[in-house]
Amino acid sequence: MPLSIKQVAMALGIDEEELERRALRALLMDELRRVRAEKASILIKYKKHGVKTFKDLLNLVEKDVISDVDAHDDLIRLDYLEHREEELEKLLKELGQ
Repeated sequence: MPLSIKQVAMALGIDEEELERRALRALLMDELRRVRAEKASILIKYKKHGVKTFKDLLNLVEKDVISDVDAHDDLIRLDYLEHREEELEKLLKELGQ
């Protein structure tokens, strides 16, 4: 039989609401770490150009410093990851209140 929230809360000596809050925080933090790690793995490719954000990379592509063909997939993924990071940070902030 699967564990219930009530069983785990009782075993830990905390109420169910606190357990849910902690579990949500842990899940959001884990996802945020994953997103940031993937972002860093993309940005490291462009370190010599000083790229730290999607906008930095886009600016270099627009100036033809970096080929849009070479950076296309990274631009798309980086844009998604930055938005996801903002979304997760917002959720964490709301959870903290």
